[in-house]
This record gives sequence, structure tokens and C-alpha cells, in this order.
Amino acid sequence: MQKDVSFTHFLSNFYTTGYTGKAFEQLPALLDFHDAVLADIRFAPVSRHLQWTKSYLSLMLKDRYRHVAALGNRNYKTHGGAIQIHNLELGIRLIQSWKTNVVLMCACAELENCHRRVVKNELEKRGHEVGEIIDWNVAQPSLFRNQYSER
Repeated sequence: MQKDVSFTHFLSNFYTTGYTGKAFEQLPALLDFHDAVLADIRFAPVSRHLQWTKSYLSLMLKDRYRHVAALGNRNYKTHGGAIQIHNLELGIRLIQSWKTNVVLMCACAELENCHRRVVKNELEKRGHEVGEIIDWNVAQPSLFRNQYSER
């Protein structure tokens, strides 16, 4: 079972998430909350939904958006097919070089059968803790409530 780290910060700086079922409007706040850049790890960053295309994400997020085709699944068009990361070593080295928190994103709602699980496992093998962000709603009042205000 995956631990939801939406409201906690790891000492490490890597998170994974999928955008299916999520609202784009929540993404900038999510990146702010984690003080992170977005690494789009889809092999081909296209979508039927404009807000999830590379051009839209780049326009809206500016320098906080980075496409990392090296971490994409070359076999993404074959549902249920074998996961084939384009260039795992190159992609991992690239994101490790950024010196910032990174949210690795693709379309899949669930981590279990997604290629980002392979990326997550490789980062963990290299000593990084990687959190899966399930809930993008970071603007909940409980986050900002003073712990002593309800006494």
C-alpha cells in the first residue's frame, strides 16, 4: 500500500504522481507546497486534454516544467505491455543533477502498473526516498491552523 505524502516533506527531494482524475488548477500549488519542479516523464507528452500537453504545461509553469523523455516508457501505447524505459541511467542522472525538489509526473492514476514505479524503484536503489503524491489538494485549512488555536 502506498503512503500518501501530500502533506509531509521527506528529507529527500523526489515525488511521483499521476494526473488522471486531477485538476490542472491544483498543480501550481502542489509544486509550491513541495518547492519543486515538474518532471514530465511521459515518453510523448501529448494528451487529448489541452492542459496536459507539453506546450500548455510549459507555457503555464514556465521554468518549473521539464520534459524528461529519457524516463518515458517507449511502450506506452501498448496497454498492459512490458515497460521499456527509454534511457533510465541518463534520466536518473539528469534529475539528480537539478539540485531541487522534483515531482515526477505521468498520466497514470495508479503507481502499481505505471512506468514511474520503475523510476521510483531505481531512485530508491540509489538511496533516495521517493514519495507518491496521491492527493493534490494542498490548500486544506488544517495545514494552516495554529496547533494551539482550538484549545
